[in-house]
Order: sequence, then structure tokens, then C-alpha cells
Amino acid sequence: MEKTVTVSIRIPLSQLEEIEEIACRRKIGRSAVIRELILEGLKAMKLKMVLDMLRERKISVWKAAELTGTTYREMLKLLRIYNIPFPLSGEEILEELRDIERGQ
Repeated sequence: MEKTVTVSIRIPLSQLEEIEEIACRRKIGRSAVIRELILEGLKAMKLKMVLDMLRERKISVWKAAELTGTTYREMLKLLRIYNIPFPLSGEEILEELRDIERGQ
């Protein structure tokens, strides 16, 4: 089990009320809700950062999949969902096709 630490933060009362409502509906403690929210937020932020790197052609689709813990096919689906073009230029795609035709 990973070591945990205590962190103190200030949040608006309205957010705390929402957290407590979720905790009550799910019959779990508000700390568990907050941990889940942080985990989901971290995943979403990491995905956004990786997709931005893909848009900027700083990483490959394979690297994006590795960084997000997804498969190559799952990353291709995410590219479609977020309307991100495959990070190869038209000329690069043609060169890949030529290599395939030559058996390389």
C-alpha cells in the first residue's frame, strides 16, 4: 500500500457541499470522494497534456499511449474523439506507403 500524507486545502463552501452530497449518496466518506476526484482530475489533466503534445507533434501516438496507460488503438480512438489529426504529414504518410509497397 502506498504511503499517504495529509494535505490541507481551502475550497469554496459550495464545492464542499457538493462533495458531501456525493459522499452521502454513495454512502462513503468525503475523504474517499476527494481522493477519487483528485485521481480522476489527475488522469484528465495528464490526458489533456498528452493530447496537447500530440497536437504539437512533440510525441508519437505510441508514446502518447504509453504516457496515458492506454493501448495504441485506444489512443487512436481518443484522437478521433478529440478531433486530433494523426501526427504525420501527408508526405510522411506517402513515404510510409511507398516503404510498404517496396516491402520494407
